[in-house]
Amino acid sequence: MLLKNLFLEGLEQCSPHRAIREVLEINGNEIKVGDKQYSIGNRPVYLFAVGKAAVPMYEQASEILGDHITKSLVITSDQEAAGLCEADEVIAGSHPLPDEQSLEAGNSAVDFMESIPSHAITITLISGGTSSLLSFPAEGVSVDDLAGLYKLLNNSGATIHDINTVRKHCSKVKGGQLLRYLDPNITLIDLVISDVPDDELSIVGSGPTIPDWSSFQDAYHVLLEYDLWEAAPESVRTHIEKGIRGEVVETVTPEEAPIKKHQSEIISSASKLADKIADLASQKGWKVTVADEPFNEDVEEVARSVVDKILPAADQDNPQRAEPALFIFWGESTVQVTGDGKGGRNQELALRGALKIAGYENITWLSAGTDGIDGPTDAAGAIVDGTTIAKARAKNIDPQSYLSDNDSHHFHEQMDTLLKTGPTGNNLMDVVMILCR
Repeated sequence: MLLKNLFLEGLEQCSPHRAIREVLEINGNEIKVGDKQYSIGNRPVYLFAVGKAAVPMYEQASEILGDHITKSLVITSDQEAAGLCEADEVIAGSHPLPDEQSLEAGNSAVDFMESIPSHAITITLISGGTSSLLSFPAEGVSVDDLAGLYKLLNNSGATIHDINTVRKHCSKVKGGQLLRYLDPNITLIDLVISDVPDDELSIVGSGPTIPDWSSFQDAYHVLLEYDLWEAAPESVRTHIEKGIRGEVVETVTPEEAPIKKHQSEIISSASKLADKIADLASQKGWKVTVADEPFNEDVEEVARSVVDKILPAADQDNPQRAEPALFIFWGESTVQVTGDGKGGRNQELALRGALKIAGYENITWLSAGTDGIDGPTDAAGAIVDGTTIAKARAKNIDPQSYLSDNDSHHFHEQMDTLLKTGPTGNNLMDVVMILCR
């Protein structure tokens, strides 16, 4: 419970509400965003929120902006929150695979952008999950084909950078293309909660309002690299081939960037969450080590790298060890799904970690998705320790067979090691917390 409580306390410190409050304010007749100010005067203010954190981001922004808001649109994955949201229009799209609701969301977003007059101030609130929730497929590509492509990509072990490179090039709104539906004279402000390893704005949610460096050729090479080209829907292959030949317009490049008054800010991220958790743990007198860089490798490689870093602190014969010692890692691992089981990258990472720390009874390991949803399950991740594997084998449960079938969820379910938080309304990638005592 110690690690779970720290995790939840850290998330509260990095809530979307707090992130918006820290950067957005009304100062007289001006909107202040960070160190920049925008005169409102008689200008209308339009508010567009999309992603897993869309509702809390919208709630806080609307509280701050109040009657200045002329029109608002919210697109979220949270059906319950959508029902309570008071924006002018609210759509609950689908995640992780797009569907007809996602298509409706894409059409509504385009209509919303096209309705904004040239003298308006437009604020977009973007968070992870946007790639699936906001769908406007390229010409000739159906929503079903798009969902099939997303499933292939999600199961391939590809990085989020590579996945979103392909997604951008099968869409009319990703890769900065939403900008094409806006009047170039508006003032545009993007407030972004990052869920990608290097906080690259153009990757979060496939960057609907952020200019893009990638190309159709890049998308083609991603599909080749992960042996997905032949498996991809024919409509997708045809569209990418047309793009390579120059028959289809590219995503919006930085040179094209049609909006001249455009500010984009990362307002929260996994590194910020890791630092908040570290502060909370330090107050308990623990020695805390936070990773300098995010992880984004294959799940087995991440587990191996993490264990290599923490084992000296777990060695009770090491005279330099401090106790208790907390290690915090953050990022997003990849999993190549070849089995038929049920799980998520955090549950699989925890299972792989449990195998590597087996016998170290003084180690506890938490792996969790900050959105509270790990894969197609109701768990955020799992909490294991150095006794988990021995307990499993005592029950005739073979952990390796569960790994082979990508069935980590059912392993943790039997071992009572699942971590369940429910949807958090946030999305800051994944966190691994390891306590050595």
